[in-house]
Amino acid sequence: MKAEYNLKKLKVKRRGVLPALRAKKADHAKVRITISLDKDVIEHFKSESDAKGALPYQTQINQALRQLIDQPHSGSGNVTEIKSTLLHDKTFINEVAKRVNRGHAK
Repeated sequence: MKAEYNLKKLKVKRRGVLPALRAKKADHAKVRITISLDKDVIEHFKSESDAKGALPYQTQINQALRQLIDQPHSGSGNVTEIKSTLLHDKTFINEVAKRVNRGHAK
């Protein structure tokens, strides 16, 4: 131990929320929870976080969830894409035709 310590050089750990984060809306304040996610989901985000300069995996999960919330929900965007894909899928059209023909044969 030193006989004297220079207290001006002493580094103090911060307690509580950082001042820069205090001004943010309460809606975006972090809340500690326990959640169960599929193992492959966690492994995906952990492997993404291994890249140089990548954000921690929990932050990436939070950002992915935020994107889902913030996207405008038209409701029909994905459905329209699925319908278009199915209408151009010959296998699907043939299967529908078979089922329709079976229904008329009864």
